[in-house]
Amino acid sequence: MKILFRLLLFYCVFSGASMTQAAQESGAVEMRVKTLLIDQESQMPVIVLEAVSDKRTLPIWINVAEAKAIALELEHVTLPRPITHDLIRNILKAMGATLQRVTITELRHNTYFAMLTLVAKGQKLEIDSRPSDAIAIALRMKAPIFVSHQVLAQAKQLPMATSGMDQTQNKLGIQTQNLTPELAKLLDSQQQKGVLVTDVKLGGAAMKAGLQRGDIITKVDGHAIPSATALEAALQPAKSPRKITFEIIKKGKPTTIVIDLPSS
Repeated sequence: MKILFRLLLFYCVFSGASMTQAAQESGAVEMRVKTLLIDQESQMPVIVLEAVSDKRTLPIWINVAEAKAIALELEHVTLPRPITHDLIRNILKAMGATLQRVTITELRHNTYFAMLTLVAKGQKLEIDSRPSDAIAIALRMKAPIFVSHQVLAQAKQLPMATSGMDQTQNKLGIQTQNLTPELAKLLDSQQQKGVLVTDVKLGGAAMKAGLQRGDIITKVDGHAIPSATALEAALQPAKSPRKITFEIIKKGKPTTIVIDLPSS
């Protein structure tokens, strides 16, 4: 264990800590994971961070392996054996190390850079990381996520195809995405058709009924829902309040919930 700690300390000294120092000097914005989705054009996973203070967003295109690790933690899925990010968390905890924060420090040549800020045995460590790995570890260790102002200023726009429909979002308090084969594989889902709930508004009608991020909507009032467009149509018209029955897949199991849909 002492050898591992010394190697960790040695690595942090030569890991590009200057980037983190620059980010901290210029300030950084605390973020939360808003959603994980698939870019319909590139078919690559996108992790979307949202500023806690002002709702600015930062989409980061990531690899499938890291996206799957993030998705598993977001949906509180426990695997029988630890994957890489679980192993890192277990090692850090066994060493008595605390993850104070992760910071996405820089965007250079279309590549994002991040740092883990650790405290172990009274020693502060700054460790270079890819943002996707940093986020996966931060979620597992309940650590805050920060992004430098410089990176936020250079943030790309979200792909239009991945944005939830306004009417659905306003009425139910959710954002959705079509369940594609790529997305189903990422989530280890046997369900191949439906609409994935990618975000749920706090206090909205959907949350009150028990709908959660990661749920897959398959039917509304007995009608199949193969796409977000079909979901939108199923919610029309809504000039007066009404109850709607949703058939969903929650954590791999089919269930039914009833949502009180508010009027338009």
